Amino acid sequence: MNMKKKVKSSSLYTWLRNEIVYLELLLERNEIPIIRQLRNFFQKKTKTPAPVDLSAMKLGVAYNLFDSEELLEYSIKSIRKNVDFVCVVWQKISYHGEPCSDGMEELLNDLMKKKLIDQLYLYTPDRANTGGEISSIKRNIGLELCRQHGCNYHMSMDADEFYTDKQFIFMKEEMLRGDYGTGYCRQIQYYKDAIYVLKSPERNYVPTIEKITPNTKYVYYIPCPVDVSPERKTNNVAENELPYRIFKRSECEMHHMTFIRKDIAKKIRNSSLDKAFSSELSNKVADHYKNWKYPQKCMWAGENLLEIVEVPRQFDIYPFE
Repeated sequence: MNMKKKVKSSSLYTWLRNEIVYLELLLERNEIPIIRQLRNFFQKKTKTPAPVDLSAMKLGVAYNLFDSEELLEYSIKSIRKNVDFVCVVWQKISYHGEPCSDGMEELLNDLMKKKLIDQLYLYTPDRANTGGEISSIKRNIGLELCRQHGCNYHMSMDADEFYTDKQFIFMKEEMLRGDYGTGYCRQIQYYKDAIYVLKSPERNYVPTIEKITPNTKYVYYIPCPVDVSPERKTNNVAENELPYRIFKRSECEMHHMTFIRKDIAKKIRNSSLDKAFSSELSNKVADHYKNWKYPQKCMWAGENLLEIVEVPRQFDIYPFE
């Protein structure tokens, strides 16, 4: 093993890297008091942005669903008053051939009755395709449903994704103000309860609001200006050459309830990643999850042990025991 590999494999290197990532997170969210005060002191006064007519945006949201339905109602409620149309493209069989939970169809119909969902679309996957390819197909179906209902903007979401009301409105205003084709924001990952997050969050981005043009579509693995899951990319930037907006964490951040589930092993087994995780690994992660107590390290899908920090509760999501 050469010196570079030895350094990178050392516990000191791992600790130092995680501390730097956490410091970056605090800086991005403007959460260090002395830095915040200095920024406020030296910041030049800027003109108040011109008001935006939000009625110019008819925003449709399409959920991609197989599991995590226990979070769906809460996720929709976090955005419902700020969107015009909500549809759910759902599966009875997972990417890897596992059946959905009993009662999912009844739950979805109940959310329709509550006017939280406007349309349901049952999709049966072709297992000749990879999980990522199927996910991209489903997102295109959701996009088309939004287009058919007269939406001029679209957003693809999963049931474990949440936004605060203030940041969601800001994001809509900015997309209209700059006439952007695509928005991107970073995410924060939660573990077991909506007060515990990864100390060193993942560094990739998630696409947010997309302008709907006549040829807007999701294209698997199309080039993207930032690091995004391949099945969540549209052609708005690479092919349609529309401008894009990258949001800072202090402006807009997706709250990802990644590891808050009734059945965490099922989530891992049925990941949209092209390679399914084994039952042995899924059960090992699930056992750690079941017995985990703060401030222990959590076990992520790849068996990595990661540090957790406690944050104020912003969403009414609690452990599913």
